[in-house]
Amino acid sequence: MLDNRVLVTGEKTLVRQFTREDVDAWLQWPSQLDPLYTSSYPRPMNRYERDAWYYERLNRNDYMMFAVDDKRGQLIGLLTLRNIDRSHAHAVLGITLRPEVLSGGMGTDALWSFLGYYFDVLKFDAMFLDVAAYNRRAQRVYEKCGFVYTSEHWGHFDDYSVFANNHYHGIRQYFRRHGAWIETLFYDMILRRQDFYKRRQAGRGPIIRK
Repeated sequence: MLDNRVLVTGEKTLVRQFTREDVDAWLQWPSQLDPLYTSSYPRPMNRYERDAWYYERLNRNDYMMFAVDDKRGQLIGLLTLRNIDRSHAHAVLGITLRPEVLSGGMGTDALWSFLGYYFDVLKFDAMFLDVAAYNRRAQRVYEKCGFVYTSEHWGHFDDYSVFANNHYHGIRQYFRRHGAWIETLFYDMILRRQDFYKRRQAGRGPIIRK
């Protein structure tokens, strides 16, 4: 079993190996009440389902998991790499944070720190991600870290009340009906190793305020 050794330390966070015990801690997070983001958070699972969830991902060659802790040692985030393509040295990023630490700079600090590990240690050449068009907060984090927009696509959205729920009033342009389904717009982004190095060398990374 992987240990929980620290891989990289930022100003506010540290990133380490994700362990089976982290699954239990992750499932203890407060519920995300905003319907825009509930699909990013875990569904309830019993012990056997947690084991299966963890070990299935641990044993995949195209997937990696990392835990994000605050400086008190509390689990506040989960970083994942999926669709890992080792022949072309790239992967797709996923990141989830505890609801109460959103907008506190934790995600920016963790991601910027992790990018050094991703390019310096894991030796990837590029990182891809997609972000919901309505999620301007996340887009700002990625822009600060140097990601650039490449394209856009539509993807499935779980809340079928999107055109009736006033919560979506200001962002309905990012949703559409597609047959019996609802879809939301995603922006595709990329950060290449050479661009990350140039940004880091020039001191153009995100400013993390304590």
